[in-house]
Amino acid sequence: MRVSVIGAGSSYTPELLKGLKEIEKDTGLEEICLYDINEEKLGVIEGFSKRYLKGELKVVSEKNFDDCVGNASYVIFQFRPGGLEGRLKDETIPLKYGLIGQETTGVGGFAMAMRVFPVVEDYINRIEKVSNAFVINFTNPSGHVSEFVLNYLNFDRFVGLCNIPINLIKAIADLLDASMDDIFLKYYGLNHLTFLERVYLGNRDVTDEVMEKVKYSPANLDSDLPVDLMKTLGLFLNSYLKYYLFERETVKKLEKATPRAKVVMKIERDLFKEYESSDEIPKDLMRRGGSMYSTAAALLLRDLHGSTGRIHIVNTRNSGAVSNIPKDYVMEVPSLTKGGKIFPVSMGEADPFAVAFIHHIKMYERIAIEAYLKHSRRLALKALLLHPLGPDYDFAESLLDDLIEANGFDLK
Repeated sequence: MRVSVIGAGSSYTPELLKGLKEIEKDTGLEEICLYDINEEKLGVIEGFSKRYLKGELKVVSEKNFDDCVGNASYVIFQFRPGGLEGRLKDETIPLKYGLIGQETTGVGGFAMAMRVFPVVEDYINRIEKVSNAFVINFTNPSGHVSEFVLNYLNFDRFVGLCNIPINLIKAIADLLDASMDDIFLKYYGLNHLTFLERVYLGNRDVTDEVMEKVKYSPANLDSDLPVDLMKTLGLFLNSYLKYYLFERETVKKLEKATPRAKVVMKIERDLFKEYESSDEIPKDLMRRGGSMYSTAAALLLRDLHGSTGRIHIVNTRNSGAVSNIPKDYVMEVPSLTKGGKIFPVSMGEADPFAVAFIHHIKMYERIAIEAYLKHSRRLALKALLLHPLGPDYDFAESLLDDLIEANGFDLK
């Protein structure tokens, strides 16, 4: 079996290799193909990969995308159109207007999505022509990309993945001194906009016990979301909800801080120096972020390939998992995975507070997708005005002009 990694020049790839190495016997994995448009970084990662795997798995790179995915059983997307320079724009342009500067939500998330859509569309169209592979997507904004692929490109061999849910499950398991396999979450929402309503340990509802044990959201123990807020709402909140519920405070913090993109640029330079000669994964790799990234990817791939079936929290069509949300909404929900299929788990109704957020952001996602497909400036402006973290009308046109100039968007 071959697994192809698209965006393999990423500093995350060595961590991904670790996970793939661990499932080699369970899946019959024999070959990993690496592809990236940045040939210099790809060369460094390929050299590291061969030293690290020591011949236990075959590693090849391809300059042609079709050649890389053609014989693959699974394709992993982890590319970043625009690179970290694009991320820096996403973080800094909104701040000029007093708005949240963040790469996956709000104005920055819109800009990132508009850069990603044409690349994703091209890659998916080419995979349809040359491969029967199943695509696992990490490329951000992951939920928005999944909505685009599943509901607009109508490509069903696709699932979106994020490392936040697996970290959440581990945090809760550690809190309860339990096995991750014994934890089930009534968890739903959109990627980076999720809500945890109930926690089950085996056949026991332990939600109240977890709530009493945490000071902050277990999704991110140093989050800015205090437990009294979550007690008021009756929901554990994804840490990204701080951008919505503490918007003014967060803007002030971002205005004073060094943009995360600049911090990551320095970290990546240091990591690539290590990758040039090392044959071991750096011990401090996680300063880059992405905790348990490789575990999430490898275990999902293993269970997609197998016939036993296990539950993973992924981005897929709701399909009735949340009964008071439309079935075609792409959501982040617990799903049984087996035999190349994703089966969302029925959880009943979502809390009204969460439902309101989900509808609002889903409509933004869909208008933004239509703006891309129709090259429509009017719809792009409409999407930005709809987003809760977007601009007021009096400066929305100027902001959109800045985004178009900085990114070269084809909007008329």
